[in-house]
Amino acid sequence: MSSSRSIVVSVVAMLFAIAAGTIGFMFSEQLTFFDALWLTVVTILTVGYGDTVPQTFYGKMFALIIIPVGISIVTYATGAVASMMMEGEFSKTVRRRKMKKKVETMRNHIIVCGYGRVGEQVVRELVKNGTPVVVIERNTDWLEEMDDPLPCVEGDATEDDVLIAAGIERAAGLIVALPSDADNVFIALTAKGINRDIQVVARAERTESEEKLRRAGADKVINPSFLGGRRMAMTMLKPVSVDYVDTIFHDHAEQYAIEEITIEPHSPFVETSVRDQAVRTRFGVTIIAIQRQNDIIGNPMPEERFYVGDVIIVFGEKRALDAFEQAVNKK
Repeated sequence: MSSSRSIVVSVVAMLFAIAAGTIGFMFSEQLTFFDALWLTVVTILTVGYGDTVPQTFYGKMFALIIIPVGISIVTYATGAVASMMMEGEFSKTVRRRKMKKKVETMRNHIIVCGYGRVGEQVVRELVKNGTPVVVIERNTDWLEEMDDPLPCVEGDATEDDVLIAAGIERAAGLIVALPSDADNVFIALTAKGINRDIQVVARAERTESEEKLRRAGADKVINPSFLGGRRMAMTMLKPVSVDYVDTIFHDHAEQYAIEEITIEPHSPFVETSVRDQAVRTRFGVTIIAIQRQNDIIGNPMPEERFYVGDVIIVFGEKRALDAFEQAVNKK
């Protein structure tokens, strides 16, 4: 029987014992309802003030019955309450120890600071794409109680110890999604101080904070208000285009995607052109752009060649993208 059900049963049994005791003492001792109730309660709880005691033979006999019954019920109820408290605290401790061990074994994961309205959407997208993620949040109780609990660290992300506990030294990236620009600047600065190679993406609520975040070490700065405003305007100005993009990335989220594929030295694509590889015909995907060092070549021409280190930004069905990635870096 669960602890909560045990408590319910013990409360019902106690009420029944009090009712039975009150009625019994009213008839055996000829007491008023309140005096009989008082005598029953102090008897069951073994208080025994001595101000009211059974006087008759039948009253004493009834007390001999009600005393062991009452003690048993009170003991059972006390044990149920203690058990529930112990189980809850113990299970929470066990969960957090398991979570800590899991985080300690993670490598190349993404740390998300803050699980508010922005952080939650970030985590959902990362999890949907199969990316290992660790959440830093001040209150992690409800994160731990999920059916599939997220790896999380409870604490203030502005503190070095909390970032280290989240594995920042082993992490591939850090997403700072707190609502305070000042906190985000401090976290970005601290993160780069601990792991200079980590990629930091930071949220900015104010436009004037974007440059501060970049100086603090953020590789990318995202302003949700700015993006939301542009999206609303584009929905009004170009509704068909926006609806088409929404259809692709939301209604068919499991079918279409954009991928970034890096050209490795052993790739058969090295020194060949887009036309040579017939990317669209062979794989059914579309090359949106090619990043070459700090330059972006948008909508590359058929004559554009691939070089080692190029990052191909390509759009298409997930199965086609997987096949294309395998062909690009086939050994």
